[in-house]
Amino acid sequence: MFSVVDDGEGIPAEYREKVFDKFTQVNRKKMKLAGGVGLGLTFCKMAIESHRGRIWVNSELDKGSEFVFTLPVVELNEPQPE
Repeated sequence: MFSVVDDGEGIPAEYREKVFDKFTQVNRKKMKLAGGVGLGLTFCKMAIESHRGRIWVNSELDKGSEFVFTLPVVELNEPQPE
């Protein structure tokens, strides 16, 4: 299990599942963000799930966010599913 934590403005509850969808962005004017098209977390989710992992976000407004992901532990000599 890995996590990345920030102390930003947090993510509103209605966006917490949607932030992993293509082209989804939180209200950019309020957060004063520049650039981006809303694909970064989508790519993270795709990469993690391709390795049989899971990603999610814990967030509280005005306190920040924690992005957590898990990846399975695999023995080097263990046959991999196709």
